[in-house]
Amino acid sequence: MKKSLRQNALAYRTHLAADEITALGRGISTSLLTLLQTFKPCTVGLFYPTQGEPNILCITGNPALQNFEWALPVCCESPTGPVLGFAQFAQGQELEPGRYNIAVPKIKNWVQPDVLLIPCVAFHRSGARLGYGAGWYDRTLSSLTTKPITVGVAYANTELPENFAEPHDQLLDHVVTEQAVIACSQT
Repeated sequence: MKKSLRQNALAYRTHLAADEITALGRGISTSLLTLLQTFKPCTVGLFYPTQGEPNILCITGNPALQNFEWALPVCCESPTGPVLGFAQFAQGQELEPGRYNIAVPKIKNWVQPDVLLIPCVAFHRSGARLGYGAGWYDRTLSSLTTKPITVGVAYANTELPENFAEPHDQLLDHVVTEQAVIACSQT
């Protein structure tokens, strides 16, 4: 079931023009700003956009969030298997290709995010999230002793009507789209 849901949601992305992705990313960034301002200054884990994901990196330069610290995920090995580590990030910082050719900070100063912004291929209001199917975020979240606040970042048109969560899935606390900030019910 997840495979076909994922394929349909990814097909939606492939039909978006570059200017649509930019406009949707701006809308999502506005929604994110609204949510992030409700938190005290903290460390926020972002993601570098790939495969038609919304570009939300512009929020790192917003004056309202100037006391926040930012980080990008880096694929790492741990005793329990592959997980994501988070390296400090600032606009203008030198990046290099990481695993899957996704940009990561060249200099890695490791931090633990208090809030984690997670890209969604698709989502359900319960907090269920579809990613690419490799389980990076699920493994990472289940390995942490202190769970960050999790915020899914998604296009509104990728919301699914049925809850597709499985027992191993780590549910999101919020989902942010270009249209809304959704507090997930986790039911």
